[in-house]
Amino acid sequence: MGFLTLQSLSKVYGELAAVADVDLSVAKGEFVSLLGPSGCGKTTTLQMIAGLVEPSGGKITLDGRDITHEKPSKRGLGIVFQSYALFPHMTVAENVAFGLEMRKVAKAERDRRVKEMLALVHLAALADRYPRQLSGGQRQRVAIARALVISPPVLLLDEPLSNLDAKLREEMQFELRRIQRSVGTTTIMVTHDQAEALSISDRVVVMEQGRMTQIDAPYRLYERPATAFISSFVGKMNRIEGVWRRNGASGTAEVAGLVLPSEIVDFADGAAVALSLRPEKIVLKAPGQGVTDGRIVNRFFLGSYWLFNVETAIGLIAVSVPNHGDEPAGEGEAVSLDWAPASLKVSALHAAAGAAA
Repeated sequence: MGFLTLQSLSKVYGELAAVADVDLSVAKGEFVSLLGPSGCGKTTTLQMIAGLVEPSGGKITLDGRDITHEKPSKRGLGIVFQSYALFPHMTVAENVAFGLEMRKVAKAERDRRVKEMLALVHLAALADRYPRQLSGGQRQRVAIARALVISPPVLLLDEPLSNLDAKLREEMQFELRRIQRSVGTTTIMVTHDQAEALSISDRVVVMEQGRMTQIDAPYRLYERPATAFISSFVGKMNRIEGVWRRNGASGTAEVAGLVLPSEIVDFADGAAVALSLRPEKIVLKAPGQGVTDGRIVNRFFLGSYWLFNVETAIGLIAVSVPNHGDEPAGEGEAVSLDWAPASLKVSALHAAAGAAA
C-alpha cells in the first residue's frame, strides 16, 4: 500500500459525476501530477484529498490512517492555491511563520524553521518585504515556503504556476522540483499544462471526464499514450487509420495503398489499426528519398523549431524540425517524409475510437 492512497474515490453533484471511482497509490516522497483539461475532475480530486470537499464515496488513507472524513486542520497537509492566498498585511517571514504560530510552536524554534525555509526558497534577503513588493515568482515561493514550513506529510499544489508569465513559469517549474527534492515531501500537483507535468513529475495521472485514464512515468505516457484523447492532449500527434500487415520479422501498415514501416505488434494480418506518429519523429528529405512524398502546405517558425503541415497520400501530416539556424523548405515545395519503423505506433482501431468518443 502507498503512503497516500485513493480507493474508489468519487464525487457526485446531482446527476454529474465530477470524479468517478478513481484509484491511486502514491509512494512517500513521490511527485505526482494530475493532468487534464478544465472540468476533468482533477481539482475536485485534490480538494477531496485536502478535506475541502466531502467525497460521495470511496476512501482516502494517509500512512495507513483513514482520513476520508477528517477535517482539513486534522490532516496537517500543506496546500498552495492558484492565487497563493498570502496575507497582504504580513511580511514574507510573518506569512511563512503563520502555520507554526497556529500550532503554537515556540518562538525560537519558529524563527529557526522560517529562516531555514526562506533560505531553501532563496528568499532570505526578502524576509521583511510585503507580498505587494514581490514579483509573481517570489510570491509563489513564499506560498510554497509557508506550506512546507509545517513539515506536512503531503504537499498539495493547485495550478501553482498558472498566474506566471511564460518565461517565469518555465523557470519556476524546475525551481519547484528542486525545492520538493530538497525537502522530500510527497507532492500532488494539479495542472492543465502537459509540459509542466511531464518536466517535473515522477508520474503523471491523466484525467478525463472524472476518470483516471492513464497513470505512468512521463516518458512512457508520452511515448505510449493509452487512448486517442491522451495522444492528442499530451503533445502533438499525427493519427492515421490503416490495416496491419505481417511482413516477416518487420512490421508494416497499409494506408491508401502505401506500405508504411511501423513497430512490430501481435495483430492478425488485415486487422484495422490506428497509427500514431509524433511530428518530431519525422525527418524531411528530398522527394523520393523517404517513406511517402508530399507538398508543404504551410510552415510556422516557433523559435527552437519549425512546424510544417505536409499534404501526403496518407493525409495532412504535421512535422517538427529543429531550428539549426538556416531556413528550411518553404510553402509549396515538394518533400519526402521519413521515420524509423519503431516511431510509427500501432494500436487496435476499436480501442482508439472508443477512447475518442
